Amino acid sequence: MMKNYSHLDEDLLPDEKEEYQDLISHLTRNRKFGLYFVQSKPSDDEKIITKIIHDLPNKKVEVLRLIEPIDTLYERVLELYINQPFDVLLITGLEHSLYQYEKENFGQITEDKFTNLTKVPHILNHLNQKRELFRDTIPISFVFLARPFLISYFIYRAPDFWDWRSALLEIGSINKFISMRKNAFSSDYQS
Repeated sequence: MMKNYSHLDEDLLPDEKEEYQDLISHLTRNRKFGLYFVQSKPSDDEKIITKIIHDLPNKKVEVLRLIEPIDTLYERVLELYINQPFDVLLITGLEHSLYQYEKENFGQITEDKFTNLTKVPHILNHLNQKRELFRDTIPISFVFLARPFLISYFIYRAPDFWDWRSALLEIGSINKFISMRKNAFSSDYQS
């Protein structure tokens, strides 16, 4: 049986809209620790961040933009949380730590060719070891905006941390989604 999607906007595939709405629903309902992974393109991260903040008016959202490699994350997040508590933390740039790890260990960025599974990048080892502390002391929703490369690393190199995820969502064409929402708002306003 063929599904009829004529009630949806033509520019946006149903799955893309549903994935984003699922994320917003999860974040709206969650009142404790949660791990969310959003597969996205780095070029879309700022648009996704802006959209999430807009669509969560009753939640305090904080953004952590990592621009260089790190070995630990817990202390940084705990300090942010203690200084001004928040409900949702959006994290970008964690891949910088993996790029550094790959260059140091393989001489190049191999992305998904996990040739040596005996070593684990420092940041992923840290996340595996501190997951209970994150859960027990920072009861928020963590949203990692990541390329498939980073998500693969979590799956294969930080399975303990990965297993605690609340959701994995793929937000494909955020540009189309944002344009569609603006057009819908404009046409409603003009009517």
